Amino acid sequence: MIVPATEPAPHEPVVPLRLVGAPARSRTISSKRAALMALYEDEFRRTARLAYLLCGDRQLADDLAHDAFVRLWEHWDRVDDPDRRGQYLRATVVNLVRSTHRRAATARRHRGAPALTLVGDQVSAEDEALYRSTRPDVMAALAALPERQRATIVLRHWLRMTEGEIAEAMGCSIGSVRTHVARAYKALAISLGDLR
Repeated sequence: MIVPATEPAPHEPVVPLRLVGAPARSRTISSKRAALMALYEDEFRRTARLAYLLCGDRQLADDLAHDAFVRLWEHWDRVDDPDRRGQYLRATVVNLVRSTHRRAATARRHRGAPALTLVGDQVSAEDEALYRSTRPDVMAALAALPERQRATIVLRHWLRMTEGEIAEAMGCSIGSVRTHVARAYKALAISLGDLR
């Protein structure tokens, strides 16, 4: 009897292929994946809203929020305390927005492109509610602030973070946070006038 080369001979048992150490690793990855998915369900909208308030572009905010989760996955073992993962996401979003603004500013200098605005083209129901809850004049004044001042105001008032948490998220000292907040308040008082 001739047996095709792709099938085992009838008298030889088929032994399933096992990789040594693979089950433990796959269980670890599965538990990490499950924890990340749970965190994603709890924190994604909040992370995306933070990015939106910092950058003003809804699509970019969603992209940056996704990027923050990817970076968290890459550094999951270093951020082993579940309570610190939300802080890591917020700090990552602040840094990603800062990097995006720097790249955009460099591109504008070379091309003369207009600055980003706080109103995007496509609006989800949640984003529309967020925009309507914050008056357009306030959003415009917020958009006019320098990036670090805008970040401190958003982190302080929208997320209700302490000065220490803001300093950690922005990678600066508490004194710098206080300076940015004071300057932002002064600028907002000038631009909003009696509207405060």
